[in-house]
Amino acid sequence: MRQDSGSYDEIMRLTSSRKGDGASAYDFRKTEKFTTDQIKFIENIFVSFSDTVTTSLAPMLQSRFRLELMTIVTRSYTSYINSLAETTPMLIFKLDQDVQGFIDIDFGLAFALFERLMGGKGTPSRDELRDTFTDLEKAILQKPLARLLDAYAQAWKTLKPVKPQLVSFEFNPMAVHIASPSELMVIIPFQVDIASASGSINVVLPFQYLRDCLPKGSYDEFNLTKGAKTSASQPPMTAHIADKIQNAEVPITVSLGRAELLFQELLSLEVGDTIRLDTEISEPLKVKVEGKTKFFGHPGTKDSKLACKISRVLQEGDEEFDE
Repeated sequence: MRQDSGSYDEIMRLTSSRKGDGASAYDFRKTEKFTTDQIKFIENIFVSFSDTVTTSLAPMLQSRFRLELMTIVTRSYTSYINSLAETTPMLIFKLDQDVQGFIDIDFGLAFALFERLMGGKGTPSRDELRDTFTDLEKAILQKPLARLLDAYAQAWKTLKPVKPQLVSFEFNPMAVHIASPSELMVIIPFQVDIASASGSINVVLPFQYLRDCLPKGSYDEFNLTKGAKTSASQPPMTAHIADKIQNAEVPITVSLGRAELLFQELLSLEVGDTIRLDTEISEPLKVKVEGKTKFFGHPGTKDSKLACKISRVLQEGDEEFDE
């Protein structure tokens, strides 16, 4: 098809001549984009987001977990939604009264995450892979993914206080309608590694909303001004790291005891059989942190659940202390 080189100028001339009638000229060749400083702000925010997510989820998964920010892009809402797989886990959240965003995750990565939460290796076999989750599995998977919203709020803390609210957890992109088809969206992609599985997680936000949230002016000047205002009250980095460590979840187990059985005895075990352990009734139980004995305690109940009351804290050098 022949391109008319003068057609654009003619359109602009005609629309300009109608300004007196209340119409204004629109430059159809103009595209929305971020400035260099705005991109720096966004990258800084979501690198912080990545660090917070890693600190939050790694202890829960008890596995290698890496989240790396990739190149930020913009696309129309419809274009991006159409690019997603037919079944894609999507965390829909509310930002302002009329603004919503979402976080989508590769289905295979979500399945590996779920499997790891259930104590597996995070590498489901081909026979275990499927194209959907049960309602119970969705509820289990939603808990760690909801932590992404906490990390989002934390990443924005120094720029603009936000409180993203979970709206729904969807699996069908075509059923999600949070923006007009042509609205420009910002896709902030992350490469994710869980154990030996890998995939992507994407944070998707309306372009106009994100641009309005960013500080005006130079990124470097903002940091200099911010540093001058907060240097006296800013906690040292060691305190920041200590705070993250204190909020990390650490698995603790209580060992009732051990027993040795002959293989034949093991094969003949039936419901109702009793196995005698090597722990005396009066002896305290070993309380282990990540498999290492660090405390002793006595069993009991609290709030209708089994509990263990710490009776002794082991010190380095004690015979029972595990390195």
